[in-house]
Amino acid sequence: MTTPEDLRATALSSLTAGGFSDVTTTADEAFVIATVPASRSSWADFALASHTTLRLADNADRARYAIFPTPDDATSYHRTVHFRATGPGLAQQDSGQVLCHTVRIVPGLTTEADIPRALATALFNDSSRAGDISVTRLA
Repeated sequence: MTTPEDLRATALSSLTAGGFSDVTTTADEAFVIATVPASRSSWADFALASHTTLRLADNADRARYAIFPTPDDATSYHRTVHFRATGPGLAQQDSGQVLCHTVRIVPGLTTEADIPRALATALFNDSSRAGDISVTRLA
């Protein structure tokens, strides 16, 4: 598996090649967090297209991305996700709250990029409502 520092370097290289000079990257033991100015998030989406990414909620006018390595094998694993949800069908007690859910990743079938669809399915029974999910943090 790619080390977090190697993943950080390739993500930084992709963003730098995409014209970003104001990039921050932080390597975690399981993924990398990259931030860019929120006003240029569509460019960052393009620059990071070759990576498995999950867009996180913006923070302080910075677009945030979690970038993940490709798994070495097909063994499934889980990610704990903190998120907010909006829209019709959301339980009143969940409105405005940061929720937490564990999502199973099955390499070759799903990736971390599928997390919003999985959460929308679990919460609303409708994967097309992924846009109503805003991931705030991964644990």
